[in-house]
Amino acid sequence: MKRKNCGALLLLLLFLLTGCGTEGSVGTATEGDASASAAGAETSGSDVTLEDVTMESAAPAESDSAATEETPEDAAEASAAAEVTLEDVKITALAHAGVEATSASFTEARLHRDGTAYEIEFTTADGQYEYELSADSGEILSYQWEVQGKNVTTGTAPDSLDSAKALALSHAGVEADAASFEKEKLDDGVYELEFTTANGEYEYEISRETGVILEYEWDVQGSGAAADAANGGTDSTGQTVNAAVTAGQAESIALGDAGLAEGDTKYLHSYVEWRHDAPYAWCVEFGVRDTEYVYLIDLEDGTILEQYVESH
Repeated sequence: MKRKNCGALLLLLLFLLTGCGTEGSVGTATEGDASASAAGAETSGSDVTLEDVTMESAAPAESDSAATEETPEDAAEASAAAEVTLEDVKITALAHAGVEATSASFTEARLHRDGTAYEIEFTTADGQYEYELSADSGEILSYQWEVQGKNVTTGTAPDSLDSAKALALSHAGVEADAASFEKEKLDDGVYELEFTTANGEYEYEISRETGVILEYEWDVQGSGAAADAANGGTDSTGQTVNAAVTAGQAESIALGDAGLAEGDTKYLHSYVEWRHDAPYAWCVEFGVRDTEYVYLIDLEDGTILEQYVESH
């Protein structure tokens, strides 16, 4: 029996090597050829079957399958990377600042080393802009502008303080109900205006005769977080930020630390601010005569995290 099996196997190997006259390369056989070989082996008493002949060629190589398989983690990373690109956030920052791409010179544009945010900085002829945007959503996390310029034609000669204020607000892109004017006067043919918003300060000098903006200066910073009327606020993605301390309580804490009452202030603003070291805090800003105050108040227990006092 052993000799018959060996003979059958030798015949089968010879058949496969010669290809039996087919056009296939060495080691290639059709299913019909394999069946015939198996049948011949069976008649000679061999135990070789059709499955033995075809099994090796039918099974895919394990190494090839493993090399082409993509894991769910790889797919998720590739999808996330494709969602928000560096070019995307640069466009978002320019649009928010109201700056044309041709007018901006980028001095920094990179993904932060922790991979959570893009850091964007650019300059124009009038000033510099800094942005931090989420790498996941592309939303603005924080921004800061320092802008100043001269001799901007408005095409309108203001005949009153109100019309001069409207020109300044229009140029700054600020709604009238969002601005608090601290200075508004006409001096030697020039309107001198200063106003604040929840996010910064603006100064203007406008010619009464021509309406030309002789000088302007902005110092603006903010975040994607907006204050809520009650307690808490929303972040840049619209997610609610819960706060045990209300905006009014935060203002009282800041005023009390400064030894002032609300009636003493020229302006008083509060909003939820996104921060690196502690995600959110109440930012309370107010001014008294020539002094400005900024307080950061913990949302949960009202602790004063930081404070700044600047006199002019």
